Amino acid sequence: MTEFVEVGPDAVLSGLVGGEGVVAVPAVRAGQGEVASFVQALARLHARGADVSWPTLRPGRRVDLPTYAFNRQRYWLDAPADEDGDHTSELDQAFWSAVEGQDMEVLARTLGVDEGEQQAPLREILPVLADWRRRSKERSDLGELCYEVHWRPFAEPAARPTGSWLYVTAGGPAAAECRTALEQQGMHLIPVDVSADLADDASPEALTGRLRAALPDGTPVRGVLSALALAADGETPAAPHTSAPLAATHALVRALGDADVAAPLWCLTRGAVTVAEGEEIRPEQAQVWGLGRVAALEHPERWGGLVDLPDVFGARDAARLGSVLAGGTGEDQVALRARGLLARRLRRAPLPVTADQAGWTPRGAVLITGGTGALGAHVARRLARSGAEHLVLTSRRGPGAPGAAALEAELTRLGARVTVAACDVGDRGALDALLAKLAADDVRVRAVLHTAGVAQAGRIEETGPEEVAAIAAGKIDGARHLDEAFADADLDAFVLFSSTAGVWGGAGQGVYGAANAYLDALAERRRARGAAATSVAWGPWGEGGMAARGDAEAHLRRRGVRALAPDTALTLLLHAVDRRVTCLTVADVDWERFALSYTSARPSTLLADIPEAARAQAPAAPAQDSADELTRRLSGLSGDEQRQVLTELVRLHAAAVLGHSGIAGIEADKPFRDVGFDSLAAVEFRNRLTGATGLALSATSVFDYPTPAELAEHLRSELGEDELSEKSVLAEIDRLESRLAAVAAQAAPSSDVRARLAALVERWSATDPHEEAGERLHTATRDEIFDFIDNELGL
Repeated sequence: MTEFVEVGPDAVLSGLVGGEGVVAVPAVRAGQGEVASFVQALARLHARGADVSWPTLRPGRRVDLPTYAFNRQRYWLDAPADEDGDHTSELDQAFWSAVEGQDMEVLARTLGVDEGEQQAPLREILPVLADWRRRSKERSDLGELCYEVHWRPFAEPAARPTGSWLYVTAGGPAAAECRTALEQQGMHLIPVDVSADLADDASPEALTGRLRAALPDGTPVRGVLSALALAADGETPAAPHTSAPLAATHALVRALGDADVAAPLWCLTRGAVTVAEGEEIRPEQAQVWGLGRVAALEHPERWGGLVDLPDVFGARDAARLGSVLAGGTGEDQVALRARGLLARRLRRAPLPVTADQAGWTPRGAVLITGGTGALGAHVARRLARSGAEHLVLTSRRGPGAPGAAALEAELTRLGARVTVAACDVGDRGALDALLAKLAADDVRVRAVLHTAGVAQAGRIEETGPEEVAAIAAGKIDGARHLDEAFADADLDAFVLFSSTAGVWGGAGQGVYGAANAYLDALAERRRARGAAATSVAWGPWGEGGMAARGDAEAHLRRRGVRALAPDTALTLLLHAVDRRVTCLTVADVDWERFALSYTSARPSTLLADIPEAARAQAPAAPAQDSADELTRRLSGLSGDEQRQVLTELVRLHAAAVLGHSGIAGIEADKPFRDVGFDSLAAVEFRNRLTGATGLALSATSVFDYPTPAELAEHLRSELGEDELSEKSVLAEIDRLESRLAAVAAQAAPSSDVRARLAALVERWSATDPHEEAGERLHTATRDEIFDFIDNELGL
């Protein structure tokens, strides 16, 4: 006998059966469904040649299999492989797998423990081992979710800005000082004072008119330099909830778009960031950086960057600033200090987690703003389980908020005293009244957690001044009022719930990003004066966070950002408070995928210190062998044949990127967007075509040349295979005109350029221009025509 079936409640005897070619199959396995186990057992016997009466098990009509191979195409994406960072042996993996699954049978067999009494101690300790293993892995995984901002020095380049620059200011001695120093360095500035426009209503329309007046007849400019944040701090009359730097800069970004000014915008601040201990930070200035990081994503083609100036700005600083504005550094988030230039970077900052994962233990009363919302409720439950005596939950509707009564009852069952109050902390009077009532009831607040906020889902140009004020108020006003109200209080914790929108930006989150950058800066300012402060910039939360709205969570996951489990996030929060961490970023990110999406339209060095992101951003090296082979293949073909080969090449790689089994789904004249291309697919597609052609292609190729046929024609031109024709010559003249426009934007064209252009026109304007030009066109080679244009103009 070579096949045995064990009929019973579990695989008890099967493990004792052995021998070459012998198999014992348990009919039922403990912990598995009886029907599923039984069918699997029959299938194993059938695969070994046993006669199984399938109709008895499942009556039905038998059909013959087709005589041809199945034509099968899989559309579901494969789940990513589970990456285990432990480089353990196969035996170790078997051991820990058995422990994690609490599989006593496999564990005993792995350890070589006989049946009987020797297994009894194992059975007792197995649950303890499994729990230890789970917590150990959790602690290890937690450390990978934490990041921090740091500053990396970089060398000052020799480049200097050229051409004319708009210098937008709202007055103030700092802006005037900066302008004077730059002009002394030889920079040509066109001053635009918009202080009167901002005083009226801070509207983009008023600024648009001012910008157009400063650039009559579309005068070209090399760049735009904003000194709006250098004006005196304060609130705008039209937007009392918003600081002047944010309101003014937001209006300027919109106005430049409305005025069709395509030159890159650089924003100057002072005190928006700190790069060393002892530096003073100004949260109002930090908002400009939060907004700027979003502007870079929404308008990559007309964004320059952010530069934070020192308190004393001299000639040396002006020279350094000019080198950054020249654009040769690749850095767009720069701090200028006495010791040189520093670039902003994100890096891992593992947070040690204790074995019990307890962290900070709350005591006394804890005030949680937004306490009846999704995040606030998660926080309240965790603090109640951690021993909080009294939880004060505030929201605008208080006890009338949806689910407030049920939450209060749940927290009470967990042993906490609960107060649910209707209080908008953005209203200082309402906050003072609440605190006065708590004091009258002899309630001492020992910790504050500010989770309240207003989400945003609108691009900068879609957000008006009133919306800017409303979105900012939800985060900024509440945080500022809490800081002021508890300025002299001896708190155990003062926690601000910030967002990664303020750390690396997010399209459609301009004001929200600015507000969260304010929170991070406020925490730094509190810590600098010796007060408790922790600001955590969260990635999206699962189970009811803002990312749970609509399809936001799925959208983020496609770009490499996964939702945080609330328990995981709160464990890290309690440890951050316990270790007195000031600013921390917590996010679950697939950096290779995220980096591709983040830099698809605009390069960024922010993620350069995260190895996975750096690898993803490294340009693909052209595969010269493949490129040479393609060139040889094209060389013997006609123009139509070359187009066909290149079109099929484009379709082939597009199909591979999208996971198609063939090119049938990629039509030559159908736009890439319509077949499913997004920014991530575009980057991978670019890398594949670069390897196949040897050309340095842009990641936006699928958007610049929207169909496979158009992209193939572009490849043909770049490979030098396009035919000489009047159309190709006109295309080269268009290229020449674009280069001339770029020269004119930097400085007035020289007399040599004008003279050569005139000579070229005269030479091609013969008595019979059509005959001579036509003959020259048909007799000259392609290279002769283009070399002639280049040599004549000297460009």
